[in-house]
Amino acid sequence: MKKRILMILALGALVAGAAEWRPVALEESAANGGATRVLTVDYADLTTAATNTAQTLTVAIPAKCAVRLTAMVLDAAFDTANTNYTGSLAVTVGDGSDVDLYLTSTELASDGTEVWKKFGNTAWNSGTATNVTFAYGSKVYTAADTLDFIFTPNAEEAVSANTSGAMKFYFYLKP
Repeated sequence: MKKRILMILALGALVAGAAEWRPVALEESAANGGATRVLTVDYADLTTAATNTAQTLTVAIPAKCAVRLTAMVLDAAFDTANTNYTGSLAVTVGDGSDVDLYLTSTELASDGTEVWKKFGNTAWNSGTATNVTFAYGSKVYTAADTLDFIFTPNAEEAVSANTSGAMKFYFYLKP
């Protein structure tokens, strides 16, 4: 029982940022590929004020956990309200072995060609170095790691300059 409680606590640990990492309700799970957890991020969670500097939000993943990205949903496009530049905010989702294992660079800004929905690969891979590169979207962790959500702005702005935007990342996690 103690081991199971520690596993649940580890699955809920958001290491950086104020974004919300929570369990998914049954209806929400069915609509998003069987997800068990969701990370909700909005513009207020992006706090890095340095120009042209990415910000990483991380979620701890324990060893012996299977993880699959089921969906990314952009609820509201991100925008800095700056009319001097064409805004851009791209996101990748990966881990310590591959920065875009779960989600390749995806545009979130209203000035760009924002992507409203994107789904992860349904194939599982073994989590070994030779198998990680063949499929995006899933991995079985043999050692503890983190999910890394990397938000990259355009060269002239900071991620904290966004004044609107909200999104969700849906994951299936099996301890």
